[in-house]
Amino acid sequence: MRGFVAEGERYRAILEPAEARILISLGEQLSQLYADGLAGDPLAEQALTRVLPDAYRDDEEAAAEWRELSRRGLIERKAGFAAAFTEPLRAVADSTTPTAVTLTEGEAIDWMRAIGDLRLILAERLGIVVDGDEGQGGPEGAAELYAWLAWMQDDLVRVLDAPR
Repeated sequence: MRGFVAEGERYRAILEPAEARILISLGEQLSQLYADGLAGDPLAEQALTRVLPDAYRDDEEAAAEWRELSRRGLIERKAGFAAAFTEPLRAVADSTTPTAVTLTEGEAIDWMRAIGDLRLILAERLGIVVDGDEGQGGPEGAAELYAWLAWMQDDLVRVLDAPR
């Protein structure tokens, strides 16, 4: 992937088709995780603890009430970010050459949100507590994937924050 550049009111990056397929797979896995979380799957619930932390850590009753009232809407909103992340990548994945993805500011922000959620879930699996931690292993290639997503998220922040 080549970094994002601002083009008027839009943001463009060039991706390889294989990169787009990896990102689509991650976005689809994230969407499935959210769907499983809504269905009450205990494994999904465990995986989502970093993405959906309790609002009240010292008050279980208040935390349970918050989950009951807010969790579904929050998961649905996050699932929307995951969908907004994967959709523009489909044309790139079907291409045979590096292809541009162009995002509006809102789409770029949704990408940052989805990438942030992916990083949180990977961090949990890698045993990363704060940025800079080496983690404690995890699935093969997960650390490299985590670093790539961190770079991508940082690049989006950079281009969105640049003076115009």
